[in-house]
Amino acid sequence: MKRLALFICTLLCANVLLAQNYDATFCSGSLIYAYYYGNNQAVVYGYNYENPPTNIVIPSTVSYDGVTYNVIGINSKAFRTAFINNYYLDEISCSSLTSVTIPNSVTSIGDRAFQNCSSLTSVTIPNSVTSIGDYAFRSCSSLTSVTIPNSVTSIGYMAFYECSGLTSVTIPNSVTSIGNYAFYECSGLTSVTIPNSVTSIGWGTFEGCSGLISVTIPNSVTSIDMNAFSGCSGLTSVTIPNSVTSIGGGTFSGCSGLTSVTIPNSVTSIGGGTFEGCSSLTSVTIPNSVTSIGYRVFKDCSSLTSVTIPNSVTSIGEMAFCDCNSLTSVTIPNSVTSIGDNAFYVCNGLTSVIIPNSVTSIGWGTFAYCSSLTSVTIPNSVTSIGWGTFAYCSSLTSVTIPNSVTSIGWGTFAYCSSLTSVTIPNSVTSIGSEAFEGCSGLISVTIPNSVTSIGAEAFSGCSSLTSVTIPNSVTSIGNSAFSGCSSLTSINIDLPSIGNIFGGCNSLQNITLGENVASIASGAFNDCSFLQNVTCLATTPPTLEDNTVFPYPNIASLTVPCGTLEAYSSATSFWNMFFAGRISENGYNVEVSVNDETFGSVAVESDCSTGTLTATANEGYVFISWNDGNTDNPRTVALTSDTAFTAIFAAIDESSLSEDVEVAKIGIYPNPIRGFATVEFEALQEHSLLRIADLGGRIVKTFDLSAGTESVRLDLRDLPSGVYTLMIGNTTKKLIVE
Repeated sequence: MKRLALFICTLLCANVLLAQNYDATFCSGSLIYAYYYGNNQAVVYGYNYENPPTNIVIPSTVSYDGVTYNVIGINSKAFRTAFINNYYLDEISCSSLTSVTIPNSVTSIGDRAFQNCSSLTSVTIPNSVTSIGDYAFRSCSSLTSVTIPNSVTSIGYMAFYECSGLTSVTIPNSVTSIGNYAFYECSGLTSVTIPNSVTSIGWGTFEGCSGLISVTIPNSVTSIDMNAFSGCSGLTSVTIPNSVTSIGGGTFSGCSGLTSVTIPNSVTSIGGGTFEGCSSLTSVTIPNSVTSIGYRVFKDCSSLTSVTIPNSVTSIGEMAFCDCNSLTSVTIPNSVTSIGDNAFYVCNGLTSVIIPNSVTSIGWGTFAYCSSLTSVTIPNSVTSIGWGTFAYCSSLTSVTIPNSVTSIGWGTFAYCSSLTSVTIPNSVTSIGSEAFEGCSGLISVTIPNSVTSIGAEAFSGCSSLTSVTIPNSVTSIGNSAFSGCSSLTSINIDLPSIGNIFGGCNSLQNITLGENVASIASGAFNDCSFLQNVTCLATTPPTLEDNTVFPYPNIASLTVPCGTLEAYSSATSFWNMFFAGRISENGYNVEVSVNDETFGSVAVESDCSTGTLTATANEGYVFISWNDGNTDNPRTVALTSDTAFTAIFAAIDESSLSEDVEVAKIGIYPNPIRGFATVEFEALQEHSLLRIADLGGRIVKTFDLSAGTESVRLDLRDLPSGVYTLMIGNTTKKLIVE
């Protein structure tokens, strides 16, 4: 296929494309001409199929049958077949055209009339022209100036698109509409005045006009559409009139020289990316009429140090302030209910932020990579924290998660390396994957009983974490949840199935496995080379997947429940392979104490199923009972769990017992009592005292008894309910008050 070019060399009315009926046609060379009888004018009608052109030159005159015709135009379908079929002609160019004079007879400049006339330096548009069509002067890169007459009412779509040499343009008051991308990439354009007749500035009208340093927007304009001034890197300031109600998305995006902008109160919406990439913009005031800050509105405004968000704003969109790394503070008003994903992403100058109570949701990565952020307040109104919300906030030292939050998402606090402690509220039911990954400064964390799942790598790389207790509520833990916790020395876990979640915990010394543990996966504790003690509370030995569950060999001891020694020591058990000769049964712990160490002492002897308690009173004191009211001494108890007992002793009143009063039998009616009780005993031989002591051995009531007394009615209404000891002389009786 040949590549042919159309060179318009001497055509006088080069812009005129004709579509008329003619009287006759004739061939001259490779072209076909049409003409009227009796008229010395002809137009290029087509080309000779039998003699297709290799290079087309349209002359100013052509001769036929002795008549010379002036060539005045090109028929509108002259090269249609060749172009559409792509058979011979695949490019038509007017690249040599340098100037054009359009006569007053022309009323409109049609679509693509001078498109790609790259050598065209000037054009005179007469007052007769009322419209400039779409693409009319597109890519006329040598065109330096153009005067649009007052007769023109509309400038078409991409009319001056990529006229990179155009330095100035005057748009008359007659123009009411400017098509989208009309002056797109007119990089030489330095100033433009938009007349009062224009009501809207279309999409991309001045986009890419990098040389534009000033623009006047009249009060007639009510809307500025998307990307209208996008990429106008030379624009330093702009005044938006009060007539404007909406600013389209990306309107001033990439205006890297823009230092200030005033948004009037008439504006109710600011589109996404409006000021994105305005790297010189230092401050902006958002009017009270705006209700939302859209997607990427101030993204990459790297010089923006402060911003005031009015109370009218209810939402902050995704990436609204992303990469505003000079932003040091921001006040979010109580009107805001949602903060979008990555809204303050990589705002690494931001040091603190207060989120108001009106906010219910914080999006993904909202404050991620805010490396200077030291504190953040999350209100009780927030119910969800998105993925990676505070990831890589390396200066964040503490955070309070409110009770309203039910889940901590994926990577929420990942690599917050300065975070030392965190309290997770009882409202949280799940901790997402990588939630605290890389929090190398985290030394303690409390996981509440409300949590049912911990995601993969949730605490991976928390190299300062020394201990962790996993509550019984947790039913699943993802792989590597605690991998790389190199300072972790002890863990307590009670999970039916334990996966490979502690890899790299090479400082782990003590492991407590709960009674519900049924299986442990391959390699679960294989890296725990300093392991000292393993306590397993499961009465049935959990299944160990293979011989890599624990390090082998090791020196750790294994303690198992009472009565399970034989099962764990089975020759066929992996447990025996890992801990042979170091397995022992765990007896239940019995703790004993006394109400006062000066009154007496308690000795205990126990094996894994029973315990014997012996209370010994010091001189001047007497054993009364155990804390549960039992008076047996010595006392034998069956052990089914860890337990504790307190021995109750009381001082002997020497003055009242000097007569060595003894009472063979004491009766209390009723017992338990409510309010009043009658105490009966054999007749006293001498004066004595009736005393009542609480479980701590403290005397709470004393009654004087004369010789011969056989009974006494006691008013005990002021005593709290509980177990007491009634004493007459050296005889005691248990008393229960309801």
